[in-house]
Amino acid sequence: MTITLLTLGLLWLWATIAGLDLVSVLQTLTSRPLVVGPVAGWLVGDVEAGLRVGAVLELFALDVVPIGSSKYPDFGAATVGAVLFAAGTDWTVTLGAAVAIGVALATLGGTTLPMARRATAAVIRAEATALGEGDPTAIRTVHVRGLGHELVRSAGLGLLALATALALRSLELWPHPGLGRTLTNIALAGAAWAVAHGAVASARTGPRWRWAAVGLAAGTLVAWQR
Repeated sequence: MTITLLTLGLLWLWATIAGLDLVSVLQTLTSRPLVVGPVAGWLVGDVEAGLRVGAVLELFALDVVPIGSSKYPDFGAATVGAVLFAAGTDWTVTLGAAVAIGVALATLGGTTLPMARRATAAVIRAEATALGEGDPTAIRTVHVRGLGHELVRSAGLGLLALATALALRSLELWPHPGLGRTLTNIALAGAAWAVAHGAVASARTGPRWRWAAVGLAAGTLVAWQR
């Protein structure tokens, strides 16, 4: 599969947008792996790979709530990198490895969030007096520089994700078929466990359990009919 510079540029742009959407600009769920993955797959010509990788990573990300100063992984650029790694390959062999790459990149990306916050906090401290006086210039300064920190962070993570995927592809570091299928099974089991853990943790009331039972029954029925 040939990956052009234009494709890489579009993937970088998409990864950057996903990073910005997480907590700073859009917040339209564009940063969710289930959204990021299919678009990245479409850009590289393998929508199915994007759907598979995005769906599994979404299951890991479902229990993550990006609120306030809490620590959480950034799955935006990570999903783009994972999809690029898996595109054009046998998904039964590479899905598990791609998910592992995505989780690792997402965890690393999460460590950059406090850095961006501290950089913005330093700007706020520097402009504290003017902000207290309601100076519109100071307000714009804090706003623009805060967005700039997030833009640099997101763009940097996009470059890292793309570079990681390209390096692994160029070195042909694909897992052995037997090991790859084992990793895929582990990834799917881990995703199922993440969903089950989140459901048990959140379903503390009777109505929630009843709805969970209804969903499980409906899903089982659909799967049986297929």
